Amino acid sequence: MNTRKNRFILFLTVFIDMLGFSVIFPIFPELLEYFSNSKADPVLSAFLNLAHFLSGSEEISEVFIVLFGGLLGSIYAVLQFIFAPIWGKISDRKGRKPILIFTTLGSVLGYLVWFLSKDFSLFVLSRVITGAMGGNISVASASMADSTTQATRAKGMGMIGAGIGLGFILGPSFGGILSRFKFVELGFSHTIFPYVALTALIFATVNLTLMIFVFKETLVEKNETKTILKHPVLSLADSSMKELPFFSFIYFLFTFSFSGFEFVVNFFFKQSLGLTPMEIGYSFVYMGLVIVFIQGGVIRRISGKIPEIQICIAGNLFLVVGFICIYFSNNFFMTFFSLTLLSIGNALFNPGISALTSLYSSPLELGKNLGILRGFGSMARAFAPFIFSFVYFKFGFKNSFLLSSIIFIMLSALIYKLKYSLKNPKKVPLNTDGS
Repeated sequence: MNTRKNRFILFLTVFIDMLGFSVIFPIFPELLEYFSNSKADPVLSAFLNLAHFLSGSEEISEVFIVLFGGLLGSIYAVLQFIFAPIWGKISDRKGRKPILIFTTLGSVLGYLVWFLSKDFSLFVLSRVITGAMGGNISVASASMADSTTQATRAKGMGMIGAGIGLGFILGPSFGGILSRFKFVELGFSHTIFPYVALTALIFATVNLTLMIFVFKETLVEKNETKTILKHPVLSLADSSMKELPFFSFIYFLFTFSFSGFEFVVNFFFKQSLGLTPMEIGYSFVYMGLVIVFIQGGVIRRISGKIPEIQICIAGNLFLVVGFICIYFSNNFFMTFFSLTLLSIGNALFNPGISALTSLYSSPLELGKNLGILRGFGSMARAFAPFIFSFVYFKFGFKNSFLLSSIIFIMLSALIYKLKYSLKNPKKVPLNTDGS
């Protein structure tokens, strides 16, 4: 099989998933203003009532805007949490390619619904479709693991992590830049931000075409065991990988802390540093470039030479120091030095924990186990915006950064325990042409 082409397609798949999740972040205030005119829309009324209840005010305040955006973002993340393990488990039995084609086709449909949406209900429907299909990150991770050896596993997971990180970072940038072009240029009088939706639709369509005509199946041995159909996240004990609950808990804390920081740091940039929306977008681009450089360059060079647990330890150390620095930051340069450390930490920790999970998984459970791991990440992204925005506006931005620092200090202890409790992974029969 052409491993390089496969890896690029898998990279593109997870990039589009996270692009779809984060692209609405900079445009949700205008989305609220635009859709609020549709008072008769029952879905919109439900969202507004819930946001008013959570904010404790009938006014459309800054806190209200954050909560409204969090609600929109959480739809996508919650559905990823539900479907990621399901798609992973099915792919263990049916193969990676058919599931990836199905979910990518679903993403195309979801973005098309957004592109044609004229009311809030259709927009929410598009988020439901793309969120459910976005659970294919677990399948992409499993397919990448199929194509690598134990020595190159961290390198492969680094590409998956780079796609996730780049999509999450560039999503808000694309959303902000393309939001200047609304519906007039395309001749639509009822669709807001069609260029944002159209860009995501084009990416997804290209990905689908490559998936159908170029991508090669990576799963050699399918799991023919018939099991009771239930959500794997609810049955961690059923996995033969006894370390999986511990790995999933660590990944949940990591994702919860870092995604919460990414959600509130926009307000910190605006209120404390006085950055414009375009400058905030450039900040995210910078963080994304650091992540891609580390995961696409450094990880590739150290893969197979440094144990994955050491990569996790190094990443966690960068994160702890980065959050402590940004807590004490009082100027522009100190802040961006902190962002550099945090981006490096994220770029190391994410592929490290993914590679560890794949190394300790049975090949027959690889899709399911990585789906469980990614599912806990999606669950963390669903809760983090609400909790961190509450801490930010109730107790100040420094305390939101302090919360992240405390979580990563806790993770230091957990990873230290993990380092001395893990035994060498079993040698499993994986494809060797990915080396």
